Amino acid sequence: MRQITKNFSDITAIDTNNLLQVEITVIEHNNPAYCFTVNDLPMKSQMYFDLLDSLHFRCKINNGAVEIAKISINGNEVLPIYQHLADPSTAWITGNWEFVINGPFYLWYHKTTGQGWTA
Repeated sequence: MRQITKNFSDITAIDTNNLLQVEITVIEHNNPAYCFTVNDLPMKSQMYFDLLDSLHFRCKINNGAVEIAKISINGNEVLPIYQHLADPSTAWITGNWEFVINGPFYLWYHKTTGQGWTA
């Protein structure tokens, strides 16, 4: 019987694909015409990204309004709690809006929440 051995780099290899679950809940007001994207992909109520991805949320409104009721990442509520980091800093969107998490989510989250640096 042939025995398969793995080296250290095979054993410690972590698949980071689809480990970030992004949940988005928006409320539409006045029958809006809008385009909401995450990393240039059309918004769905539940989306998955790589654990090390940056996240770029964008919304462009032609008419009406969209309210961000909640955006959570792996169960951690991000908006509206940190809406002061959005441009413009509001959860009620009537024009162009964006919210960017540069770099891996957990590094950003720990820094933003004041929990310090994670390895």
